[in-house]
Amino acid sequence: MTVYRSIHAAGALALAGAGTGMGIAAISGVTEVGGGDLAGWAALFAVVVVPLGYVAARETRWALRTDGFDVTRTDLGNAVAVAAGAPVTYVLSIEVGLGPVVASALVGLFAYVLSEKYAAPAYCGSFVGMATPAAGADIVAVSAAGVVSAGVFVAAKRGFNGFGGKLGTTAFVGCLAVAALGGFGPGSGTVPAGDVAAVLVVVAALAAAATFVVSVGLDHGPVVGSAIVGLLAGLVCPPLLAAGDTVAAVAFCASFAGMATPERIPGTGAMIVAGAVSGLVFVGAAPYFVGFGGKLGTIAFTACLFTAGIRSLGKTLVPSPLAGVSG
Repeated sequence: MTVYRSIHAAGALALAGAGTGMGIAAISGVTEVGGGDLAGWAALFAVVVVPLGYVAARETRWALRTDGFDVTRTDLGNAVAVAAGAPVTYVLSIEVGLGPVVASALVGLFAYVLSEKYAAPAYCGSFVGMATPAAGADIVAVSAAGVVSAGVFVAAKRGFNGFGGKLGTTAFVGCLAVAALGGFGPGSGTVPAGDVAAVLVVVAALAAAATFVVSVGLDHGPVVGSAIVGLLAGLVCPPLLAAGDTVAAVAFCASFAGMATPERIPGTGAMIVAGAVSGLVFVGAAPYFVGFGGKLGTIAFTACLFTAGIRSLGKTLVPSPLAGVSG
């Protein structure tokens, strides 16, 4: 049954709002550490939100112009995969004790092995299942958020395709919806110290680039690329590093940026930038949405929108020389 095309735009708007909100949260965290200077906050807000908002508005407008909304058999399969991935990941993470990074990465890899067609939606559901008791998460709330995320996944199927972090943002919207009904409540956190923050940014840049290489360069696809980076980080970093859990989290976060297609983030160099921005947003947003599933993906999504926006605005303001013109 064909419904109004505005459903596409509604799905895109939900993702755009989540990404923009995460960017504002990161700005707030950074400025609070810097003393809360109003002028500095306003300047940073403009630098971040203008390019981010430019891309978000462009993509939402494009979604509004697409054909009417149809629910296909593939959409139904995708929705089931999203909804199922959430509780499975939560059980592995909390009940089995694997932790959210390793649990999500394993679900992504197993989903890919079982059905490549439904690997991406199952991976999306796994991000919902990364919610932790720090946010008051339990199996009922996570399952409910998984169902909401499944609906958002289908509604937003024409919006922001190819941007890293879209799957996580879809999961985050589902968690926000359940939080609005009292199912989640964010825990508390602090912005990492300067030396730790610098390490996190470097790790994020490297993790995004590594994911991009595995996904595009080695042609293993975005789910495998991200899941491998996340699994390695989740297994290796916690036992070896004092801040191992945080390092693993930022590496997994940046791996979602690395899931972007070359059409969105063209090349390893641009991906390193997107990864570094993911690290910066991760640091700034540390006090907010603690324990929410999809937070890491939304951070990556924000970074990809910002990176793409800077590139687009740069081309608009400084156009390339006309081809074929000689002096």
